[in-house]
Amino acid sequence: MKKKDIWISLAIIAASVAVIHYYTQGKGYIEIDTGGTDATLQLRSSLFGNTTISSGAGSAEVRAIIHRPRHLRMATKHDGHNYQIDSDGPWGSLSKINVKKNVTTSLRCGPPFVIKPNIHNNGNRILIDFAIFGQAGEQYRKYALKNNQTISGARLRIIDEAGNVLETSKFQYG
Repeated sequence: MKKKDIWISLAIIAASVAVIHYYTQGKGYIEIDTGGTDATLQLRSSLFGNTTISSGAGSAEVRAIIHRPRHLRMATKHDGHNYQIDSDGPWGSLSKINVKKNVTTSLRCGPPFVIKPNIHNNGNRILIDFAIFGQAGEQYRKYALKNNQTISGARLRIIDEAGNVLETSKFQYG
């Protein structure tokens, strides 16, 4: 046999094994629990495939494999306004979502959010930054949208032990 024929035969065998493996994979389910907030989670489920799951749709059927998140969007309405915050990672405990055959995997993410300050002493300046985390340890962008407009910078108050306000300021983006 020629080398070319051997390579073609190996490629056909490999493609057949991949197709058989794909179709023999079982199905499982994922549900998202966000405590009433609307969530849309985009998963990277294979080399070329993505799956999108919404919190209000109940359990979504997916392949029984390990999924990795790509994007998470939280949206809610409050006092007639639409609010939205997005995450592109890091993902905390959502980094590997192991879905087993015929089992529903429940994901708890989103609110209540925890805002953690990062304080750096840079000589005569103190730099204060923050990070926003959800229930699963997923980190969100530092800004949110209100009616599709970026909400102006977060405010900061520095208070001493007695409760006196020492400094009031606003975070600057960039």
